[in-house]
Amino acid sequence: MLLFAGALTQFTGRSAWTIESSQLRVTVLVGGGHVGEIALKSAGAVNPLWVQARPTIDPTHFNAARDAQRYGGGSGAKLMSGLAGHSLCFPYWGNPSQAEERAGMTFHGETGVVDWRQTASGSNWLELTAELPESRTRFIRRLTVRGTVVWFDETAINAAAWDRPVSWCEHVTLGAPYLERGATRFAASATRGRPLGSADNSDQQWPHGQANGSDIDLSGVRDEKSGGEVNNYRMDPSRETGYFAAFNPRFSLVFGYVFRRIDFPWLNVWESYTPELFTRGMEFSNTPVHGTAKALMRTSTLWDVPTFEWLNAKGSIHKRYAAFSLMSPKNFRGVEDVRVEGSRLRIIERDGGPGFDIDLGQTF
Repeated sequence: MLLFAGALTQFTGRSAWTIESSQLRVTVLVGGGHVGEIALKSAGAVNPLWVQARPTIDPTHFNAARDAQRYGGGSGAKLMSGLAGHSLCFPYWGNPSQAEERAGMTFHGETGVVDWRQTASGSNWLELTAELPESRTRFIRRLTVRGTVVWFDETAINAAAWDRPVSWCEHVTLGAPYLERGATRFAASATRGRPLGSADNSDQQWPHGQANGSDIDLSGVRDEKSGGEVNNYRMDPSRETGYFAAFNPRFSLVFGYVFRRIDFPWLNVWESYTPELFTRGMEFSNTPVHGTAKALMRTSTLWDVPTFEWLNAKGSIHKRYAAFSLMSPKNFRGVEDVRVEGSRLRIIERDGGPGFDIDLGQTF
Protein backbone atom coordinates (compact mmCIF):
# COMPACT_ATOMS: atom_id res chain seq x y z
CA MET A 1 0.00 0.00 0.00
CA LEU A 2 1.31 3.46 -0.92
CA LEU A 3 1.33 6.18 1.70
CA PHE A 4 -0.68 9.32 1.02
CA ALA A 5 1.79 12.05 0.17
CA GLY A 6 0.61 14.43 2.88
CA ALA A 7 0.61 11.94 5.73
CA LEU A 8 3.14 12.38 8.52
CA THR A 9 5.20 9.37 9.50
CA GLN A 10 8.32 8.66 11.57
CA PHE A 11 11.94 8.42 10.43
CA THR A 12 14.72 7.77 12.96
CA GLY A 13 12.26 8.74 15.68
CA ARG A 14 11.42 12.12 14.12
CA SER A 15 8.41 13.48 12.25
CA ALA A 16 8.69 13.16 8.49
CA TRP A 17 6.72 12.93 5.27
CA THR A 18 6.99 9.92 2.97
CA ILE A 19 6.05 9.90 -0.67
CA GLU A 20 6.43 6.84 -2.85
CA SER A 21 5.74 5.04 -6.08
CA SER A 22 5.52 1.26 -6.42
CA GLN A 23 9.31 1.27 -6.89
CA LEU A 24 10.75 4.16 -4.85
CA ARG A 25 10.29 5.56 -1.34
CA VAL A 26 11.36 9.12 -0.45
CA THR A 27 11.28 10.51 3.10
CA VAL A 28 11.75 14.14 4.16
CA LEU A 29 12.23 15.23 7.77
CA VAL A 30 10.10 18.06 9.13
CA GLY A 31 13.03 19.43 11.13
CA GLY A 32 15.50 20.90 8.64
CA GLY A 33 13.74 19.58 5.54
CA HIS A 34 16.48 16.99 5.03
CA VAL A 35 15.78 14.17 2.58
CA GLY A 36 16.50 11.21 4.84
CA GLU A 37 16.04 8.40 2.35
CA ILE A 38 15.62 7.65 -1.32
CA ALA A 39 15.16 3.88 -1.20
CA LEU A 40 14.63 1.62 -4.19
CA LYS A 41 12.35 -1.12 -2.97
CA SER A 42 13.62 -3.81 -5.36
CA ALA A 43 17.12 -3.38 -3.91
CA GLY A 44 15.95 -4.48 -0.48
CA ALA A 45 15.06 -0.86 0.36
CA VAL A 46 18.74 0.04 0.79
CA ASN A 47 19.11 3.77 1.38
CA PRO A 48 22.24 5.28 -0.24
CA LEU A 49 21.87 8.48 1.79
CA TRP A 50 23.71 9.00 5.07
CA VAL A 51 21.83 8.60 8.35
CA GLN A 52 23.70 9.44 11.53
CA ALA A 53 24.45 6.50 13.83
CA ARG A 54 23.80 8.65 16.88
CA PRO A 55 20.31 9.92 17.74
CA THR A 56 19.31 13.22 16.15
CA ILE A 57 16.72 15.86 17.02
CA ASP A 58 14.79 18.47 15.13
CA PRO A 59 17.09 21.53 15.15
CA THR A 60 14.30 23.74 16.47
CA HIS A 61 14.58 21.70 19.70
CA PHE A 62 18.33 22.33 19.95
CA ASN A 63 19.48 23.74 23.26
CA ALA A 64 23.08 24.94 23.18
CA ALA A 65 23.76 24.34 26.87
CA ARG A 66 22.49 20.78 26.62
CA ASP A 67 23.33 19.78 23.03
CA ALA A 68 26.25 21.81 21.62
CA GLN A 69 29.05 19.57 22.86
CA ARG A 70 27.26 16.40 21.77
CA TYR A 71 27.01 17.66 18.19
CA GLY A 72 30.48 19.14 17.79
CA GLY A 73 30.10 22.70 19.07
CA GLY A 74 30.49 25.95 17.13
CA SER A 75 28.22 27.23 14.39
CA GLY A 76 27.69 23.71 13.03
CA ALA A 77 26.25 22.08 16.16
CA LYS A 78 22.63 23.09 15.60
CA LEU A 79 22.70 21.85 12.01
CA MET A 80 24.47 18.61 12.98
CA SER A 81 21.85 17.90 15.63
CA GLY A 82 19.34 17.11 12.90
CA LEU A 83 21.38 16.57 9.73
CA ALA A 84 20.62 13.64 7.42
CA GLY A 85 21.14 12.60 3.82
CA HIS A 86 20.37 15.32 1.30
CA SER A 87 20.43 18.72 2.99
CA LEU A 88 19.83 22.11 1.42
CA CYS A 89 22.36 24.88 2.11
CA PHE A 90 20.77 28.29 1.56
CA PRO A 91 21.26 31.30 1.43
CA TYR A 92 24.91 30.37 1.86
CA TRP A 93 27.19 27.32 1.97
CA GLY A 94 29.75 27.05 4.74
CA ASN A 95 30.65 29.22 7.68
CA PRO A 96 28.87 32.37 8.78
CA SER A 97 31.13 35.34 9.50
CA GLN A 98 32.19 35.94 13.10
CA ALA A 99 29.59 38.69 13.43
CA GLU A 100 26.88 36.49 11.93
CA GLU A 101 27.76 33.63 14.27
CA ARG A 102 27.54 35.96 17.27
CA ALA A 103 24.12 36.99 16.00
CA GLY A 104 23.00 33.35 15.95
CA MET A 105 23.53 32.30 12.32
CA THR A 106 24.48 28.68 11.75
CA PHE A 107 26.66 26.65 9.42
CA HIS A 108 25.25 26.19 5.88
CA GLY A 109 22.50 28.79 6.21
CA GLU A 110 18.96 28.69 7.56
CA THR A 111 17.09 26.06 5.57
CA GLY A 112 18.60 23.14 7.49
CA VAL A 113 17.69 24.37 10.97
CA VAL A 114 14.05 25.49 10.64
CA ASP A 115 10.90 23.37 10.62
CA TRP A 116 9.34 22.90 7.19
CA ARG A 117 5.59 22.68 6.64
CA GLN A 118 3.42 20.96 4.09
CA THR A 119 1.58 23.41 1.84
CA ALA A 120 0.11 21.06 -0.80
CA SER A 121 0.13 17.42 -1.90
CA GLY A 122 -1.22 15.00 -4.48
CA SER A 123 -1.12 11.28 -5.16
CA ASN A 124 2.57 11.29 -6.11
CA TRP A 125 3.81 14.74 -5.11
CA LEU A 126 4.38 16.85 -2.03
CA GLU A 127 4.99 20.59 -1.64
CA LEU A 128 6.93 21.87 1.39
CA THR A 129 7.76 25.41 2.48
CA ALA A 130 10.42 26.85 4.79
CA GLU A 131 10.22 30.37 6.17
CA LEU A 132 13.66 31.87 6.84
CA PRO A 133 13.10 34.80 9.21
CA GLU A 134 16.73 35.89 9.60
CA SER A 135 17.34 35.75 5.84
CA ARG A 136 13.96 37.25 4.97
CA THR A 137 13.47 34.58 2.34
CA ARG A 138 11.01 31.75 1.71
CA PHE A 139 11.94 28.44 0.16
CA ILE A 140 9.41 26.19 -1.60
CA ARG A 141 10.21 22.63 -2.63
CA ARG A 142 7.95 20.29 -4.61
CA LEU A 143 8.90 16.61 -4.83
CA THR A 144 7.32 14.35 -7.45
CA VAL A 145 8.00 10.61 -7.57
CA ARG A 146 7.83 8.93 -10.98
CA GLY A 147 8.90 5.29 -11.07
CA THR A 148 12.53 5.14 -9.92
CA VAL A 149 13.03 8.92 -10.14
CA VAL A 150 12.17 11.78 -7.79
CA TRP A 151 11.97 15.28 -9.29
CA PHE A 152 12.67 18.38 -7.21
CA ASP A 153 11.24 21.76 -8.17
CA GLU A 154 12.58 24.47 -5.87
CA THR A 155 11.95 28.20 -5.61
CA ALA A 156 13.67 30.79 -3.43
CA ILE A 157 11.69 33.99 -2.84
CA ASN A 158 13.15 37.25 -1.52
CA ALA A 159 10.82 39.02 0.91
CA ALA A 160 13.21 41.97 1.27
CA ALA A 161 13.28 45.15 -0.79
CA TRP A 162 16.96 44.82 -1.71
CA ASP A 163 18.97 42.57 -4.01
CA ARG A 164 21.13 40.02 -2.27
CA PRO A 165 23.84 37.49 -3.21
CA VAL A 166 22.90 33.90 -2.47
CA SER A 167 24.68 30.57 -2.46
CA TRP A 168 22.59 27.47 -3.11
CA CYS A 169 24.07 24.03 -2.51
CA GLU A 170 22.30 20.65 -2.65
CA HIS A 171 24.38 18.90 0.01
CA VAL A 172 23.89 15.23 -0.93
CA THR A 173 25.71 12.94 1.51
CA LEU A 174 26.06 9.19 1.04
CA GLY A 175 26.64 6.74 3.89
CA ALA A 176 26.97 3.09 4.84
CA PRO A 177 26.08 0.43 3.95
CA TYR A 178 25.88 1.77 0.40
CA LEU A 179 29.08 3.77 0.88
CA GLU A 180 31.70 1.05 1.17
CA ARG A 181 35.48 0.89 0.93
CA GLY A 182 36.65 -1.12 -2.06
CA ALA A 183 33.17 -1.22 -3.59
CA THR A 184 31.43 2.13 -4.17
CA ARG A 185 32.61 3.99 -7.27
CA PHE A 186 31.80 7.53 -8.41
CA ALA A 187 31.43 9.24 -11.77
CA ALA A 188 30.60 12.88 -12.53
CA SER A 189 30.56 15.42 -15.36
CA ALA A 190 33.17 17.41 -13.44
CA THR A 191 36.32 18.91 -14.96
CA ARG A 192 38.84 21.33 -13.46
CA GLY A 193 39.13 21.40 -9.69
CA ARG A 194 40.99 22.67 -6.64
CA PRO A 195 41.18 21.99 -2.91
CA LEU A 196 38.66 24.16 -1.07
CA GLY A 197 39.96 27.69 -0.51
CA SER A 198 43.17 27.29 -2.52
CA ALA A 199 44.41 29.65 -5.21
CA ASP A 200 42.66 29.61 -8.57
CA ASN A 201 45.77 28.38 -10.46
CA SER A 202 45.12 24.70 -9.66
CA ASP A 203 44.95 22.46 -12.72
CA GLN A 204 43.76 19.22 -11.11
CA GLN A 205 41.14 17.35 -13.12
CA TRP A 206 38.32 15.16 -11.84
CA PRO A 207 38.58 12.56 -10.33
CA HIS A 208 41.98 13.71 -9.06
CA GLY A 209 41.98 15.82 -5.91
CA GLN A 210 44.08 16.73 -2.92
CA ALA A 211 43.93 16.01 0.80
CA ASN A 212 46.48 17.40 3.22
CA GLY A 213 48.81 18.21 0.33
CA SER A 214 48.72 14.72 -1.19
CA ASP A 215 47.17 13.66 -4.50
CA ILE A 216 44.06 11.48 -4.12
CA ASP A 217 41.60 9.62 -6.38
CA LEU A 218 37.97 10.57 -5.75
CA SER A 219 36.48 7.90 -8.02
CA GLY A 220 36.43 5.52 -5.05
CA VAL A 221 36.29 5.47 -1.26
CA ARG A 222 39.77 5.91 0.17
CA ASP A 223 41.15 3.59 2.83
CA GLU A 224 41.57 6.39 5.35
CA LYS A 225 40.29 7.18 8.82
CA SER A 226 40.36 10.95 8.48
CA GLY A 227 37.77 13.55 7.62
CA GLY A 228 37.05 17.07 6.52
CA GLU A 229 38.64 17.24 3.07
CA VAL A 230 36.75 19.19 0.37
CA ASN A 231 37.60 19.66 -3.32
CA ASN A 232 35.68 21.97 -5.67
CA TYR A 233 35.08 21.11 -9.36
CA ARG A 234 33.67 23.04 -12.28
CA MET A 235 30.99 21.06 -14.11
CA ASP A 236 31.70 20.44 -17.79
CA PRO A 237 30.86 23.76 -19.50
CA SER A 238 30.20 22.01 -22.82
CA ARG A 239 27.17 20.18 -21.43
CA GLU A 240 23.67 21.46 -20.72
CA THR A 241 23.08 18.93 -17.95
CA GLY A 242 25.43 17.83 -15.20
CA TYR A 243 25.39 14.69 -13.11
CA PHE A 244 27.03 12.61 -10.47
CA ALA A 245 26.46 8.89 -10.03
CA ALA A 246 27.57 6.21 -7.60
CA PHE A 247 27.57 2.44 -8.08
CA ASN A 248 27.90 -0.31 -5.49
CA PRO A 249 28.01 -3.76 -7.15
CA ARG A 250 27.12 -5.52 -3.88
CA PHE A 251 23.65 -3.98 -4.12
CA SER A 252 23.59 -3.78 -7.96
CA LEU A 253 22.48 -0.20 -7.40
CA VAL A 254 23.23 2.96 -9.41
CA PHE A 255 22.31 6.14 -7.54
CA GLY A 256 22.75 9.76 -8.54
CA TYR A 257 21.39 13.13 -9.56
CA VAL A 258 21.00 15.06 -12.83
CA PHE A 259 20.57 18.82 -13.07
CA ARG A 260 20.92 21.76 -15.41
CA ARG A 261 24.54 22.92 -15.41
CA ILE A 262 23.47 26.57 -15.58
CA ASP A 263 21.67 26.06 -12.24
CA PHE A 264 24.47 24.14 -10.55
CA PRO A 265 27.82 24.78 -12.26
CA TRP A 266 29.91 23.43 -9.35
CA LEU A 267 30.43 20.11 -7.56
CA ASN A 268 31.88 20.19 -4.05
CA VAL A 269 33.21 16.79 -2.94
CA TRP A 270 33.46 16.24 0.82
CA GLU A 271 35.10 13.21 2.38
CA SER A 272 34.96 11.98 5.96
CA TYR A 273 36.00 8.41 6.65
CA THR A 274 36.25 8.43 10.42
CA PRO A 275 34.46 5.73 12.44
CA GLU A 276 32.12 8.42 13.79
CA LEU A 277 31.42 10.10 10.45
CA PHE A 278 31.79 7.73 7.48
CA THR A 279 30.41 9.83 4.64
CA ARG A 280 30.94 11.13 1.11
CA GLY A 281 29.36 14.42 0.13
CA MET A 282 28.62 14.96 -3.58
CA GLU A 283 27.28 18.50 -3.37
CA PHE A 284 26.06 20.14 -6.57
CA SER A 285 26.01 23.87 -6.11
CA ASN A 286 25.99 27.38 -7.54
CA THR A 287 29.17 28.13 -5.56
CA PRO A 288 32.59 26.72 -4.67
CA VAL A 289 33.08 29.43 -2.03
CA HIS A 290 32.68 28.50 1.63
CA GLY A 291 31.12 31.45 3.43
CA THR A 292 28.67 34.32 3.27
CA ALA A 293 28.61 37.63 1.37
CA LYS A 294 32.07 38.84 2.44
CA ALA A 295 33.68 35.63 1.17
CA LEU A 296 31.64 35.69 -2.04
CA MET A 297 32.66 39.27 -2.80
CA ARG A 298 36.34 38.29 -2.54
CA THR A 299 35.89 35.60 -5.21
CA SER A 300 32.96 36.52 -7.42
CA THR A 301 34.08 34.28 -10.29
CA LEU A 302 36.38 31.29 -10.68
CA TRP A 303 37.61 30.06 -14.06
CA ASP A 304 35.13 32.37 -15.79
CA VAL A 305 32.15 30.90 -13.91
CA PRO A 306 30.14 32.93 -11.34
CA THR A 307 30.42 31.78 -7.73
CA PHE A 308 26.96 32.95 -6.61
CA GLU A 309 23.66 34.36 -7.88
CA TRP A 310 21.73 37.55 -7.20
CA LEU A 311 18.28 37.11 -5.72
CA ASN A 312 16.56 40.32 -6.73
CA ALA A 313 14.43 42.47 -4.43
CA LYS A 314 10.99 40.84 -4.09
CA GLY A 315 12.21 38.40 -6.76
CA SER A 316 12.63 34.63 -7.03
CA ILE A 317 14.93 31.95 -8.42
CA HIS A 318 13.68 28.55 -9.57
CA LYS A 319 15.70 25.36 -10.09
CA ARG A 320 14.81 21.79 -11.08
CA TYR A 321 16.75 18.55 -10.75
CA ALA A 322 16.14 14.83 -10.33
CA ALA A 323 17.51 11.95 -8.26
CA PHE A 324 17.50 8.38 -9.56
CA SER A 325 17.99 4.99 -7.93
CA LEU A 326 18.29 2.12 -10.39
CA MET A 327 18.94 -1.62 -10.36
CA SER A 328 21.85 -2.34 -12.71
CA PRO A 329 21.86 -5.25 -15.17
CA LYS A 330 23.80 -8.40 -14.35
CA ASN A 331 27.58 -8.00 -14.73
CA PHE A 332 27.28 -4.21 -14.99
CA ARG A 333 30.82 -2.77 -15.08
CA GLY A 334 30.17 0.66 -13.61
CA VAL A 335 29.12 4.11 -14.81
CA GLU A 336 31.13 5.81 -17.54
CA ASP A 337 28.67 8.66 -18.17
CA VAL A 338 25.08 9.74 -17.64
CA ARG A 339 23.20 11.55 -20.39
CA VAL A 340 19.78 13.19 -20.45
CA GLU A 341 18.12 12.71 -23.85
CA GLY A 342 14.72 14.38 -23.77
CA SER A 343 12.72 12.43 -21.21
CA ARG A 344 15.16 9.48 -21.20
CA LEU A 345 18.08 8.99 -18.84
CA ARG A 346 20.91 7.06 -20.46
CA ILE A 347 23.43 5.23 -18.23
CA ILE A 348 26.57 4.66 -20.30
CA GLU A 349 28.58 1.69 -19.06
CA ARG A 350 32.33 1.51 -18.58
CA ASP A 351 34.56 -0.54 -20.89
CA GLY A 352 32.07 -0.47 -23.73
CA GLY A 353 29.31 -2.29 -21.88
CA PRO A 354 25.74 -2.03 -23.19
CA GLY A 355 24.48 0.29 -20.47
CA PHE A 356 20.79 0.92 -20.01
CA ASP A 357 18.22 3.72 -19.95
CA ILE A 358 15.03 4.67 -18.16
CA ASP A 359 12.12 7.05 -18.58
CA LEU A 360 12.50 10.21 -16.46
CA GLY A 361 8.79 10.86 -16.68
CA GLN A 362 9.31 14.48 -17.78
CA THR A 363 11.93 16.76 -19.28
CA PHE A 364 14.02 19.61 -17.97
